[in-house]
Order: sequence, then C-alpha cells, then structure tokens
Amino acid sequence: TDPNLQNIPIKTEDGKDIRKSFIAEEGSKLICFDYSQIELRLLSQIANINSLKKAFIENQDIHKLTASQILNIPIDQVSQEERRNAKAINFGIIYGLSAFGLSKQIGVSRSEAKNYIEEYFLMYPGIKEYMEFTKDFLQKNGYVKTLLGRKINIKDYNSKNPMIRNYAERQAINAPIQGTAADIIKRAMIKLYKIKHQDVFSKTAMLLQVHDELVFETAENNIENIKAIIVDIMMNSHKPLIKLDIPLAVSVGEGKNWEEAH
Repeated sequence: TDPNLQNIPIKTEDGKDIRKSFIAEEGSKLICFDYSQIELRLLSQIANINSLKKAFIENQDIHKLTASQILNIPIDQVSQEERRNAKAINFGIIYGLSAFGLSKQIGVSRSEAKNYIEEYFLMYPGIKEYMEFTKDFLQKNGYVKTLLGRKINIKDYNSKNPMIRNYAERQAINAPIQGTAADIIKRAMIKLYKIKHQDVFSKTAMLLQVHDELVFETAENNIENIKAIIVDIMMNSHKPLIKLDIPLAVSVGEGKNWEEAH
C-alpha cells in the first residue's frame, strides 16, 4: 500500500514522474502488456452487438466510429475532441453514466448529453436489451454471472431507496463485463505461473498486475522471446472455457522505467 501501485495516475505529470522512479535492473527492461479495450470487446460479446463486433474484427477505431454515428458525420471528419467525447460515452455507458454525469465530463449541456446517450442506444440496441435483461435476472436471482460462470452477488438490489437500488443495478450491469475481464487476466497469470520454470523465463519476473495490465522485468536479450509467449497466453487465456466472436488484443510497451514502458 505504500504506495498503492494500482492507483498511481497515468495521465498527470505527477503520475508520470512517479512512474519514472520504478527502474529495471542494469541489463534488464520493464515490459507492460495491456489488454486493449477489453471491456468494450466483452460488451460486444455479452450484449451480442454485431456492429461493434465487426468494428473490432476489422480493427476500426471504435471511438471514432461511435462519434461518426452519433454525430452523423463521416468517420474521417471526426475531430480529436469528438473522439474523446465518444470515448467517454463508450466507457461511461458500461458504468451506468447518466446524462448529468456525461454533461459534466465532456462539458456539454444536460440535454445534449441526454441526446448523445439516446443516439448511442439507438446505434447499439443490444446494450439496452442487455441492461434490461440483467436487471430482470438480478431481481430473480440476487446475483449476476461472468462469461466463465463465476457468480457475483449484488447487495441492495431490492432496496426501497431508489438511489441505492439504482446503484445496485449499475453494479449488476457492469459486473459481468468487468468480472469477465478479471477472470481472463487471472487465468493468464495462472498459465504464466505454470510455465515460469521454463528456460525462457529464467531471467524474467512478473512484478505487478494493474487492472488490465501485467508488468514484467526481463533481460534485454530475452525481450522478443518473452513478448511472443506472454502475448499469446494473454490473448488465449479464456480458451477453451469460452468462445469469443472477437479477438482479444494486447498492446506491449518496453523501457528502462515504468513510464517509458507504458
């Protein structure tokens, strides 16, 4: 906990400076392996959204695609700000973001934010259906499940207080997505642990998990060998338990310190 490495910010200058202080040994480098947009990929699977699956399969920029469809403009005319706003919607919807929350986050009026969210649900109707199905399942069972079958109990789903009940429903909608992502990275870590005796891992250590990211330290002359093995295990750790219609993607960075490697 001193410091809690899960919570060191990645975008602020202070966060970047702190990350620079974590340095690999002489002759070694840090390598970061990060699941790319795993929760949106899992959302496309769990809510069975074919247009979103197609976009991932074709390796399109999901946030630009969302912006172009919500704003009804060609994808090559989407500005960086419009892409940023679409990104906030893409990730915010998973966490039950309200029109009020979105308006504060992207600096538009509440009515504009409400319109963005309504357009989003029209674009991806499977998301609304998934939300309603999940709330109904929660009412009947008191829990939700990840794709791998792990049960997640949800408290206060039948509370008489609407604010508490709504919070429980938002948790239930998010839990199968975030929970499946957690299952997948845990399975990857277990598989990597099981092969750590192999020669290629003799100069490699798994140091840290931060959400969808694994951080390793390895000898510089071993980097390319180790990269291929770790990426393959991370991309396929869910097999054979579940079949995904879309591939998982893993981005890789390396450097002498944690900031460089990200």
